[in-house]
Amino acid sequence: MVHASLVNAFTLLLKAPTSYLDGTSDAGNLFTNPLTNLTTTPHLNEHEEIKWFECEEIIPDKQINNLDDVVVHAKMFICEDIDIGHVSSCDKLFSSGDYKFNALELAEKEHSDLIAGKYEGGLKVWECTSDVIKYLLDNTDINFKGAKVLDLGCGVGILGIYALLHDSIVTFQDYNKEIIECVTIPSVLLNIENEQREEVIKKCKFYSGDWASFDKKLANTDIYDIILTSETIYNEKNYEKLTNIFLNRLSKDGSAYVAAKTCYFGVGGGMRQFETYIQKTGSLNSEVVWKSSGGIQREILKIKRI
Repeated sequence: MVHASLVNAFTLLLKAPTSYLDGTSDAGNLFTNPLTNLTTTPHLNEHEEIKWFECEEIIPDKQINNLDDVVVHAKMFICEDIDIGHVSSCDKLFSSGDYKFNALELAEKEHSDLIAGKYEGGLKVWECTSDVIKYLLDNTDINFKGAKVLDLGCGVGILGIYALLHDSIVTFQDYNKEIIECVTIPSVLLNIENEQREEVIKKCKFYSGDWASFDKKLANTDIYDIILTSETIYNEKNYEKLTNIFLNRLSKDGSAYVAAKTCYFGVGGGMRQFETYIQKTGSLNSEVVWKSSGGIQREILKIKRI
């Protein structure tokens, strides 16, 4: 399923690397970090007091007129019959002087995908993202048409773009403002027909910042039928914030889908710990609806109101 805009806008990508669900690629592994020299070890200090970024709503105005520059920073995410274009290079960010603090430069300096409170891995397409897409393709009873969808910790926005292409109204949230402005919004625009961009983008909202601040900033009417989130439970200290979003923002009959590795070694987070936390709320029910069959153990948890 490829939008015509991708055929036009991605002419330059015909010679670019293409990545596939099985991990193969014209140029390497699908899950190679775009910050080429970084490790995948979270940089978490349990004794360090973290000052989290406040939530900001970001309006997608200037990005609509600057897509020609974005194409050279893009590649294709392919999962079965789903093709989604997205920005994958951080060069555009490094060349921008608009930010007082460049989180990605710090991440490269620290050789880490994750620096708590500063950079939360938003440039990387994490492995479990493909698990969610495949699960959604296999479960066609999940109705996206007209649904209000939240892509929480969206990064480049693959899950939210999938929902948008299936006629949903989508809110994209990621921690770093740089990611939303220079990666998420351009990625969304690349998947919309040229003549429809200004209209379709009105169905989207974009937010950066901490989850607790994000929850407070939303209006009482900002309730979601579907919440999608991938690899966001590695830090147990964030479980309360994440769970509060489910409690406060999930519609009565809505579902949240949490994809993650069963265990994040050296960090403390994982599916069993998160399931236990969900159960303690007394208001949410969780069910494992998918498990990987090999390699690093991964799961998808479905969460609903009791």
